[in-house]
Amino acid sequence: MGSAAGFIGFLTNNVITFVFVLSLLVFVHEMGHYLVGRWSGIRIMAFSIGFGPEIAGFTDKHGTRWKLSLIPLGGYVRFFGDEDASSKVDVDQLSAMTEEERAQSFAGAKLWKRAATVAAGPIANFILAIAIFAVLFSVYGRTAADPVVAMVTRDGAAAEAGIKPGDRLVAIDGVNVTTFDEVQRYVSLRPGRTIALTVERDGQKRDFQIVPKLVEDADQFGNKMEMGRIGIALIDPVVTVVEPAGPAAKAGILAGDRLIAIDGNNVATYYDIGRYVSDRPGKNVVLTMQRNGQMRDFPVVPKTVTDTDASGNKRDVGSIGIGPIDPLIGSIVSDSPAASVGLELGDRILSVDGRAVGSVGEVQRYAAAHADKPVSLSVERNGQTRDVSVTPKVSEELDAFGAPAKIASIGITDGQKPPKLRYQSYGPLQAIGEGVRQTVNIVSGTFEYLGNVIGGYMKADQLGGPIRVAQMSGQMATLGFSAVLQFAAILSVSIGLLNLMPVPVLDGGHLMFYAIEAVRGKPLGARAQDIAFRIGFAMVLSLMVFATWNDISSRLG
Repeated sequence: MGSAAGFIGFLTNNVITFVFVLSLLVFVHEMGHYLVGRWSGIRIMAFSIGFGPEIAGFTDKHGTRWKLSLIPLGGYVRFFGDEDASSKVDVDQLSAMTEEERAQSFAGAKLWKRAATVAAGPIANFILAIAIFAVLFSVYGRTAADPVVAMVTRDGAAAEAGIKPGDRLVAIDGVNVTTFDEVQRYVSLRPGRTIALTVERDGQKRDFQIVPKLVEDADQFGNKMEMGRIGIALIDPVVTVVEPAGPAAKAGILAGDRLIAIDGNNVATYYDIGRYVSDRPGKNVVLTMQRNGQMRDFPVVPKTVTDTDASGNKRDVGSIGIGPIDPLIGSIVSDSPAASVGLELGDRILSVDGRAVGSVGEVQRYAAAHADKPVSLSVERNGQTRDVSVTPKVSEELDAFGAPAKIASIGITDGQKPPKLRYQSYGPLQAIGEGVRQTVNIVSGTFEYLGNVIGGYMKADQLGGPIRVAQMSGQMATLGFSAVLQFAAILSVSIGLLNLMPVPVLDGGHLMFYAIEAVRGKPLGARAQDIAFRIGFAMVLSLMVFATWNDISSRLG
């Protein structure tokens, strides 16, 4: 981030949500161990959230010490007879036990009880993820866009294969698809590998062989990631409004121009251009536009504006003054609050009640939450800044699904026509089924990514550690509690998978030992287990160092 103050700000903005999410996942994981262990008759000495010195705790009637520990990066359940929190057996203590004590120890329990107790932790993480997804689906339902192509990127993989705007995507590699998200998810995990895409065009089905290209993309928070792309989009990136006297206007760009490429790089969405421009304040870029069927190049120099990211950090970014890349008003409803205070097409909204904004959508969301309450807008027009007070009023509008809804608004949009979306509600059983499907998708996606890394299709720098988890936790918090829960569900699956790796120290390593014991008829010797645990610890430590280095590298740029 470039400074100690920035790093401290990063921690302040993200650590609370990070601790909440991680503590929830650790508690559920360890509770899985605890419940099955208790059910198996194994005595439990300690249940800890966190490692290191105890901060607070109590001892229950069964002799279990429940505690919060200083370092909130995990937790453990310590069973009777364990040498430490990794469930390594204390051989000396075990040999000195009576038969009754041995029966209550973890090492003295039957093999199937030990295996069930160990496996219960990761299984609990999967169950938690399914439960969270099920609740989100049942409460919020799901919005989805039909897999109909609106835009085909020039020279992209889809264009080279012969895909055209208006094609409906029917199946990928023989598997039917019903939403655009399904297509994106499948393609993103298969860069450099041929896929078969079935489309419907003019009532006829046609098959195309396409090889997704590996590209580096970024989400709304600027987090960069590699993924496969074939060059299709739901929305045609047509300029809806041009800022008067802005860089684009000076270059001759007009509303209605279609964005084709920037500096020779094909674009499929406004976001592709917005991200590229924001990284180049003051540097010349060339926009390739289509106007009346003709291609034209426009040299543009993005002006420098100050942007505030999701963590509250400010930085200088580039702006060219076209909507909806920039927070420019693209349409105004007549007789609306915005019209009554004199707002005009092309006005740039700088802030709302002193909070910097990066899109008209942010203004709309803020207005919706402040019905009948005056809000202050800082607006730039022709290089001049003025402040206006406007009061959002409640009106009945049609939402994205065509249903009437009451919402507070000041009557402005960015001028874009949103894609046609459909809404699907879920009953309890359907929601659980979708929760299972989402969890399975995350598991399969993780293995696909690892396969891509091993096969050389993707780099391993997307593996993140605690710093990245903390950063993403804070970012999700800015989107609301439901986003935090969704992130927790995804992370819960990841923790479950990580713990099932056949590495000593992890749950999967213990299960590997039990499988060996089942085949041999007796456990591995103490020395062999000790060596294995040391190797496992070194492997886990190396993975943590590598992931943390990725975190630091990504933040330093």
